[in-house]
Formats: sequence, C-alpha cells, structure tokens
Amino acid sequence: MTQQIQLIIDTDPGVDDAIAILMAMAASEIEILGLTTVGGNVPLARATRNALSLLQAASRSDIPVAKGASRPLRGKFAYAPHFHGPGGLSQRLPDPANGPVEDGAVKFLYDQLTGERGEAVLVALGPLTNLAVLLRERPIALEQAKQIVVMGGAVNTPGNVTPEAEFNFYCDPVAADIVLSSRLPITMVDLAACRQVKISREQALGLKSATPLGRLMLDMLQGWFHREASREEFEFCDPLAMAIALHPAIATATKIDLDVGIEKGELLGATSETGGPGEITLTQDVDSSRFFALFGRLFELR
Repeated sequence: MTQQIQLIIDTDPGVDDAIAILMAMAASEIEILGLTTVGGNVPLARATRNALSLLQAASRSDIPVAKGASRPLRGKFAYAPHFHGPGGLSQRLPDPANGPVEDGAVKFLYDQLTGERGEAVLVALGPLTNLAVLLRERPIALEQAKQIVVMGGAVNTPGNVTPEAEFNFYCDPVAADIVLSSRLPITMVDLAACRQVKISREQALGLKSATPLGRLMLDMLQGWFHREASREEFEFCDPLAMAIALHPAIATATKIDLDVGIEKGELLGATSETGGPGEITLTQDVDSSRFFALFGRLFELR
C-alpha cells in the first residue's frame, strides 16, 4: 500500500498554482494538511479568496486555508495581472462559504510541521515570504519538514520578469535569499526545468476529462488560452513542482549552492551559482513524457 504524503501548499493563486493544487487533490496518495497564502501573482486578499473559492469549487472546503504575508520583507509585490488576469484566475469560481482559519500562515506552518515531525512535505509555489518569516521567528519548524519543494529562480536561463530574474524570487528576493541560504535540504524547480514541460494552444483546447477535478482544471487551462488569442503555449511551472513532490524520479537533479541578488538593479532577484556543491537540489532534465503521463492520469484526460 502506498504511504500517504502529508502535504502543505504555500501559494499565491494564480492559474498555474490552481492547477497544481488540483493535482494534489486528484492524487490519491496525498493528504493536504492545508494551504497558506501569500501575495504575489495577486494581492493577498485575492490570493486567499482564490484559494478558498478553488476549494469550494472542488468540494474540498474541509481543507484549511491560513492567510500569510501581504508584503514582501522589503518593498512591495510586483503582481502579474498581465499573465493571470486581474482576479488571478481564468474562470469565475463560486463565492467561498468558509473563510481562512484564525491562525496566520506562520503559526499554521509551525503547528503542522512540528505536529507531523518529519512527515509533512511543504511545496512553495509563490514568493517565499511566509517561509522566511517562519525561519526568523521559529527556525525549528522548517527543519521538521520531510521535504521542501520550491518553485522559483532562473539558474543559467533567462528570467521571466527581468532578463535575469524569475517572478517569485523577484517579488521577494530577500526572503528567497534567507530560505536558500538556510542550509535546509530544498528541492528547487527553476524556469529552466519548467520550460521543459509546456503545452500548445491546440493541444490544450483539444483536451477533455470526465472527472469533476479534470473539468475544473481544464476550465483554468483552456480559459487562460481563451482570454488572449495570441497565447500559443503554457508552461507548467507550479504543476511541475507538484509533480516533483509526488515523484522526484521524473527529473534528474544536481546539488548546488546559490546566491540571490537582493540589491536594486539588474540583478535583483537573480539566482547565481556560488561554485561547488551545496545543499540545494536543483531540478535539471525533466522526463516530459512521465510528467504528462502523471498529469493525464490524475485528471483522466483524453
């Protein structure tokens, strides 16, 4: 019998965040302990509402949502309405019946990680502000995680918000630097890996599913293409991070040490290798056929 994965998702939904969360809900081997929200793709209030609405639409309002950081450790979040739309999602979802839990994200993460004691996997799909604050205030908590998977960074590949920087790290480079320099065992899924798993407009619009979660996922994915006629392909960034958390063997990896640019200028949010091995496990070559086989199986795509 497959052992269940206890999962916590730190997120700023976001179309690709929503698809990754739906993947987790569709996976029988995953028990979702909760979602923690952070500003990033959209402001915190909208990210939290999107998370609650997505759970409502998926009939999983039993999953708790804890509200996190509305601002980065320095400056303000960039937001991405050009990609996700002003509301963050490509489809209108039902109003959530529930609100977030009383505890904020940092306390929620602390309680879940220390309560599970080495059994919980944390997948971070947005800016790393909540994780950095947790490290500062209660450093023992992240040490209790079984695995930490981070979607972010652009190592030896162009950025997607500046020529050098990836969006999540650019939103809060100070937090990214704190987390990556923590010496914790982090698996990082950067843009070079994400660009290996993409789908064309024609492929996406031709997909169908008979399952409720599959149809909800397709509403998100196909809706993203419908909103802009010029969109030709979609990169599965956050879904790849979720897939790596589920099945690390779908990609090769190497151990590296990284610096994150935290000073204003062209290198703000940029990730650069410091030389030699390190504690960060960087995803490298992705077996795209295995990723899409997993993706198709979870949503029963045809």
